[in-house]
Amino acid sequence: DMVSMTQIVQAEAMRYGTEHWRRNRDRCSGALYWQLNDCWPVASWASIDHYGRWKALHYFAKRFNAPVALSLAEQDSFVNIFVTNDLKEDWKGEVRWSLQDFKGGVFIADEESVLVGATEAYHMKTLNFEDELKSFDRNKLVFIAELWQGKNFISRQTVLFEKEKEIVLPQPNLQTVVTTNGDELNINITAMKYARYVMLTLPQADVVFSDNYFDIPAGKSVNITAKCPQGLTAEAVQSSLLVRSLADMEPAGTPFSDYMT
Repeated sequence: DMVSMTQIVQAEAMRYGTEHWRRNRDRCSGALYWQLNDCWPVASWASIDHYGRWKALHYFAKRFNAPVALSLAEQDSFVNIFVTNDLKEDWKGEVRWSLQDFKGGVFIADEESVLVGATEAYHMKTLNFEDELKSFDRNKLVFIAELWQGKNFISRQTVLFEKEKEIVLPQPNLQTVVTTNGDELNINITAMKYARYVMLTLPQADVVFSDNYFDIPAGKSVNITAKCPQGLTAEAVQSSLLVRSLADMEPAGTPFSDYMT
């Protein structure tokens, strides 16, 4: 738990800064983080360890450094939605957002088309949930935004309205189904309730997943792929794959929770 949380805290810090700099491209035209990888086994800031294993930061970096990236900037009851486009041509898509409880109950939702100019950071909207946060338990609310292009899902971002250590997250009852297609693993994960920081680990092998350390809204599924380790079947991976979330960590109110963001 300690190792996982240190990686998540680092990844969140890098995400927070990089998204801010990308949103303010008139003042900052680039960002590099320290450091990429390690030349020997050591505890460090590297996003890839000595053995080539991706830490949380590297999965986060794949998302926050995407050429077209959705990002959220929250303050008190306000949530600002941004779409950053580093492509040399305009980008057209759609942002779908909702305010939900952890069980998937939707209080308010909307969607809006966006046209983002080439190399532009576009501030799409500012939302104020002051009334909703007064009417409902803010410790059990999550804001979810998704970026789509036609029928293609691009990315998802979430905002909680309290620090994780102040929130008792529900057990999301993650359901996992593993199949293979040639030498590729296909992992489908469904969350019955909101899942924060879903983490995949395969103890027998060092596997780079297509995504890791991500949130899943209640009732939603995520498909993850990876190269199947030699000698393992879908059944073997299914039985040994560890799929955890923040709800499996030490609960709020314990000494360990002081390390959480």
